[in-house]
Amino acid sequence: MNLWQRFVLWLNGYVYVGDRKRNGWKSPIPFYAFRCPIHGIVEDYAHGTNQRLECPHCRKVKKSG
Repeated sequence: MNLWQRFVLWLNGYVYVGDRKRNGWKSPIPFYAFRCPIHGIVEDYAHGTNQRLECPHCRKVKKSG
């Protein structure tokens, strides 16, 4: 992240870092960097109808139960 993105992250709690496309996806979607209280700064896309940001590491732990 550049200095401006770090500032926006500090100010808003999240910052847009670019569009990404994963295998099997039809088109790229916006990804954001944000701070997880456990894992620090992580990147992911907004999930669900509420468009919430979830730490991908915490989500893996939650799924494995």
